[in-house]
Amino acid sequence: MVLGKNDSFEIIDKPQVGRCLRATRKIPPLEVILVEMVAVIGPHHSANPVCVQCLREHTGEYYCVDCNLPLCDDICRNDEEHIEECSELAQLAKLSKGTEHVLMNVLAFRIYKLKEKGIPIWKDIDELMDHSKERYQNVEEWKMFQINSVDILKQVLTNADDAILHKIIGIIATNAVGFNHKKAIVKGRGIYPTLSLASHNCVCNSRYSVNIDDFSVTLRARRLIEEGEEITISYLPTIFGVPKRKTHIEEEWYFQCRCTRCSDVTEFGTYVSALKCIHCNEGLILPENLDKDSLWRCRFCMNPFEADFIANFVQTLEDELYAISKSNPTIKELEGFVRTHIKDLHNKHYLNLIAQRNLIHVLTQEPKTNKEAQKKIFRLSKGVLSTITRIDPGYSEWMGRLMKSMYEAQLALLKIELQEKKIDKNTFLEKSEDIWNQMKEVEKCDILCTPCSI
Repeated sequence: MVLGKNDSFEIIDKPQVGRCLRATRKIPPLEVILVEMVAVIGPHHSANPVCVQCLREHTGEYYCVDCNLPLCDDICRNDEEHIEECSELAQLAKLSKGTEHVLMNVLAFRIYKLKEKGIPIWKDIDELMDHSKERYQNVEEWKMFQINSVDILKQVLTNADDAILHKIIGIIATNAVGFNHKKAIVKGRGIYPTLSLASHNCVCNSRYSVNIDDFSVTLRARRLIEEGEEITISYLPTIFGVPKRKTHIEEEWYFQCRCTRCSDVTEFGTYVSALKCIHCNEGLILPENLDKDSLWRCRFCMNPFEADFIANFVQTLEDELYAISKSNPTIKELEGFVRTHIKDLHNKHYLNLIAQRNLIHVLTQEPKTNKEAQKKIFRLSKGVLSTITRIDPGYSEWMGRLMKSMYEAQLALLKIELQEKKIDKNTFLEKSEDIWNQMKEVEKCDILCTPCSI
């Protein structure tokens, strides 16, 4: 349910895209475009056990005595919604292979119940893309959902058939919005019929955020959106390069992205996906065209490289970086990753940018810092920011964090200069005020990431 009237967009049918959102007037940066209540929520299919009612992380202590599913306490168990679905969830639990297995089917179960009860929001959900024809081509995945979801759900939802359940699974796969709020320890996914109409663009003009208190979603403009412009979001982290970005889009959402970034193999001259040639040690390796399976070729010696080789090579390095970064990485480890692969990756390759972002975070967490450390934070933040703002223009979470690190490093350096008597107090105050004025851009990034309260 969209809350309140909205004069900033309209729903249109666009050739080769389908239904989407189009701005009906200029929308300034940070303006709220849409606030929508969630139509239905449920646990994520790969989540650790969460309360089936409120989706908060389960302590392992409380289970419903009837359906045996994880709940927070008596409050969640006695919630009217849980009481209504408890007996059928109990059947689902008996037919499933453990808690994780049953939780993956709860959202599909709840969506079908909307249809069965004739709840009006079902009509909006029913019109969402499900890509069943495309998904059917993946025989192994289709069979997995048939056995683990459809066959089980049919025994509980006796009026449901294979077609409608596969369609619902497709709607979830294509449209569900995942949320993982670490502070509130809430993890799950929900369906937002209107938000789902916002198309993907790797250079998107808006961003959504979920309010964990009521699971409503807020969509805001990241930059100025012109009248008549399509309102877009990014389905993936914009830091991803190719082939990872294109592979995910084609395999998960079944289309080839033709946005301005994907149409430029240099990605606006940043080369965030470029590799260094292992044959001539001179040229950069880039894809020949826009296709996911395009041959890659060195721009200097013209040596060719298969797309699969590039994808596997980059994934190996990404796995290496993830292994370093997942638990308390050190400065030495992160700098070592960049140094080790200096002959493999362009210096602005997205894996180097991620390593540098993580390095900035580690440096800012150091209890004692000196001038050299602050200079490094400033240099790294400025360098990564200069690339990020080219591939992802507009306010963003990355932009806010990098700006904050950069400006705080500047302030720390000013304090050191004052202590060393290299500047006087008036100069310190004047320059500090300039930095604090620039820090207002960080606040705007924070606003972008803040959902509206209803």
